[in-house]
Amino acid sequence: MTSKPAYKQIQSYILRSIDLGIFKPETQIPTELELCAQFNVSRMTVNKAISELSQKGILNRIAGKGTFVATQKHELPVTKAFDIFDEISVSGNKYAGHQLQLKVIPATADIALQLGVTEGSNIGYCKMLHFENDIPLMLEERFVNHELVPEFVQQQFGHTETPSGYLQRHFPVSEMEHTIEAILASKTLAQALSIKENAPCLQLSRRTWTGNILISYVNMISAGSRYKLKLHSRIEN
Repeated sequence: MTSKPAYKQIQSYILRSIDLGIFKPETQIPTELELCAQFNVSRMTVNKAISELSQKGILNRIAGKGTFVATQKHELPVTKAFDIFDEISVSGNKYAGHQLQLKVIPATADIALQLGVTEGSNIGYCKMLHFENDIPLMLEERFVNHELVPEFVQQQFGHTETPSGYLQRHFPVSEMEHTIEAILASKTLAQALSIKENAPCLQLSRRTWTGNILISYVNMISAGSRYKLKLHSRIEN
């Protein structure tokens, strides 16, 4: 009987350790060098084993930090507005947000169309990177009607305050429009989310209204291995 290839043996060891709770979600597995020594194989063999498990969403490779056991995928609700701070906190994990940009910009033709404003008019723009347990989970780019919410660009979003949470508290959502598509990670996006270039990602674009007023347009992008979509509907007969 032919024995398993070395990289398959390494995968079996990792998977069994996860099943037994030795390697817990969000914890780091042994380094490639440690696995090389443990199984007496080349680094290329170890890399192949880990790469395949990463592609399946079982492991997360974080540049400069190591390889971690992935958590169960977050469910991305598409029938309600959600605040990522609440979503992560309710799961018992640690949220952190890094505000990359917050400023007033002129509306491009595309953004003007999405927000129902005139091209060139002032728009509040926010770019944020959201983290769960120090792992980058989602990149957000949000555009807000500056005339209606001039104080938006005066906020400090981060540890406990998110753009979504702020807007929902001050401008309750009355209507939403979601667009969901699969995209491949650009070099810049891959660096932000600590994933490989061209890795599959989910992009959720959402427009929200308060009353009859269109208030916000946002693009939220996450690695496909970290999110899944959920839709619950009641069918009336």
